[in-house]
Amino acid sequence: MGSTSYCSVIKSSMNSEQNESLYAQQVKKKLTAILDLMDEMPRRVVQMRLGLIGGHEMTVDEVADALGQSLQQVRTWEEEALHIMHHPEFARQKIERYDCPLFAH
Repeated sequence: MGSTSYCSVIKSSMNSEQNESLYAQQVKKKLTAILDLMDEMPRRVVQMRLGLIGGHEMTVDEVADALGQSLQQVRTWEEEALHIMHHPEFARQKIERYDCPLFAH
């Protein structure tokens, strides 16, 4: 096949709908992995804001109302979630530290 890569052959054999579906699956997998690094409330805030819970994107006000929390608390959780999304290695280190038997209570 010359200089044609294996990936380019597979990609060219798929239609654009299949490519979009594959891309969506990859994004969902990465998002799920990052969400799994978060504590429950920051994760729920992100899920609600992105429409992963309830089927539609929610404003900060709507999330606060749904959770029965203040706007400031929801913003704090959202900031925590965004920090993890931008720097997932910090969350992984925290999880690894608490999963270590030396740190067991």
